[in-house]
Amino acid sequence: MKAAVIGGDKRMLYAAKAFFDSGAEVAIAGFDDLQSLCAMRIMSVNDALKWADFSVLPIRPLTDGYLSFPCASERITVQQFVAMNHGKPVFCGSADSIRPYLDAPVFDYAAREDFAVGNALLTAEGAIDLLLSRYEDSIFGTPILILGYGRIGKVLSRYLDALGADVTVAARKSSDRAWIESMRYHAVDYSFKELNGYPVIVNTVPAMILTADLIDTLSEDVFLVDLASKPGGIDFARISQRDLSCIHALGLPGITAPKAAGRIIKETIIRIIKEENGGKENSGLCPDRLLLHLR
Repeated sequence: MKAAVIGGDKRMLYAAKAFFDSGAEVAIAGFDDLQSLCAMRIMSVNDALKWADFSVLPIRPLTDGYLSFPCASERITVQQFVAMNHGKPVFCGSADSIRPYLDAPVFDYAAREDFAVGNALLTAEGAIDLLLSRYEDSIFGTPILILGYGRIGKVLSRYLDALGADVTVAARKSSDRAWIESMRYHAVDYSFKELNGYPVIVNTVPAMILTADLIDTLSEDVFLVDLASKPGGIDFARISQRDLSCIHALGLPGITAPKAAGRIIKETIIRIIKEENGGKENSGLCPDRLLLHLR
């Protein structure tokens, strides 16, 4: 099995290493300063795509119509990538952004629940690391409001409770609020009129939750963290006008736990390949070295 890992951040290098450690042959492209990594091949994008059986792109494969290459000066349009790919399978996140351009199988590893759960765990860990390093008071005994009880909200509330925080979780569904209360946290809906009783507020909802009106009720020393993908759930313009402490913490797994994040990408892709093979493994090879019957 030959995998081309192309672009992205440090977690993609760890994904390449995870493929290599499992017995795959690996080529890496899109990292200007990378001279070597184990016995993996360092190639141009064109050569890597020509050599490999399939390519692995980042969770967000495109930025303004170009492949996401934060660690390289090279700029490759999606049209150039299509021409170089020669119809080979592509694994990435946010597949809908690139699928319309490709005449090839595209598999969205980030859309799967197994990936999302693992990524939520790492995001919650990263949020704890951020709070411990940037919040200038103790978490123990502090009233903390978490907006949203999805995957990240579920894990983060448990972690904060274990650290002794006084946890409140906002959720729309009454069923979610019942579960929140069953965990002995405080449960609220989104009908709050003011929020000045919370020194720390963490948003996990990718929709506008903290509007300008609500932001005007916050205390001057509030600490805000937005974990939601762009555009987030906080009115950042009003935050700036009030000069409040707010961090839009994007891509935390790639920052605080890139090795684990890369491993999750690799493991999810291997599961996709196995499912496409009808659950069958290539006889005589290790479990990760599967036939690529993806067409």
